[in-house]
Amino acid sequence: MEECLRNYKLMIYRDIKILILQRILPHYRAGFFEKLKTDFPFLKILYGNPYQGESLKNHVNPDKNIFSFAENIYFGKSGKIFISGIYKTLFQFKPEAVISVFNAGNLNLYILLILRVFLKFKLILWSFGYDPVRGYNPDNSFTDKLRLYLSNRADAVIFYWEEGKKEAEKYSVKSEHFFVAPNTLDTDRQIEIKKMLDLRGKNSIKDELCVKEKFHFVYIGRFLKDKQIDFLIKAFAEIELRYENVRLTLIGDGPEYANLKKLCTELELKKVFFMGEILEEESTGKWIYISDAFLIPGRLGLSVVHSFCFGTPVISQHKESYFHGEGVGYIKDGINGYLTVDGNVNDFAEKIIRLISDSEHSALLRKNSLKTIEEECSVGKMKKGFRDAIEYAVNKH
Repeated sequence: MEECLRNYKLMIYRDIKILILQRILPHYRAGFFEKLKTDFPFLKILYGNPYQGESLKNHVNPDKNIFSFAENIYFGKSGKIFISGIYKTLFQFKPEAVISVFNAGNLNLYILLILRVFLKFKLILWSFGYDPVRGYNPDNSFTDKLRLYLSNRADAVIFYWEEGKKEAEKYSVKSEHFFVAPNTLDTDRQIEIKKMLDLRGKNSIKDELCVKEKFHFVYIGRFLKDKQIDFLIKAFAEIELRYENVRLTLIGDGPEYANLKKLCTELELKKVFFMGEILEEESTGKWIYISDAFLIPGRLGLSVVHSFCFGTPVISQHKESYFHGEGVGYIKDGINGYLTVDGNVNDFAEKIIRLISDSEHSALLRKNSLKTIEEECSVGKMKKGFRDAIEYAVNKH
């Protein structure tokens, strides 16, 4: 009955014209939008250029039937304040709903609030919920005051995770227009890749990647200070001292690359390998698939989802204050991964050793990682959050 009702609602709303505005289009986001278009055929996505020097890049060769480029103009040195060339498309397309990336420095939002009156579209904001570094406090922050104003004026707000919604609810005069769409990847595609790899088996993939060690660990992401890869290398140095049959593969690029290479040289590490940036999803999937854990002591984001899709647990650090992205909400300590004592290299190393020395526990964490995808962060659950917000907004008088 519930499935029939869902399909009925989808049939009603699938012909709605929706315009999604993204500052940029990272490679990991394209898959979700492609999935969303299967529910909403009249969907367009506009995205712009990154800020000069920004390490996050746009997806290469996005589908032109879905994605269109609209140049961003940035103001100041932070890259947080910008306006975009979206207005020609807005007037020509005449959407019934506009879903926009939500931050106070997005100048388009203030213009959209005015244009909404004349063009009769519903404005939906999509956001993490607060600044993960400093939190959310409109009483003491002008930026947060603007966020609060925008969230109250919007027809609906979609949050990346439940914690973001809870933070906003502390200050908002209303919250019935708040929705959660668990931030995730195209998990269907990632699990499809895993099934293809299952047919070949772990040893075959390791042979292809020239990984001879019995125990393999991986980091994939940008080489930034807040990822704390230097901490990871120091922890792995302890592992290399105790075990011969281990390897750490670091995949990515960024401003910390040279410093990390230098640190490995200083520590005389022989089992840490830098593979450069790899974005092709089957290739990154293979590296995660053969790994005993994904190691990321610093800020967590969608890497957690990526890893769990391949049944690979994640080891990170517990932080008392604001720090991690929404990915931390998917980790259950000791169940599908570990959140170690913050700043404690020995504790981080000991959790790696636990996976090396206890095969039964490692297998349980792998099983629970896959279960987390199904129950908490599938692409279907993210699509449902968007559908619910769109349905609410277009029905709002």
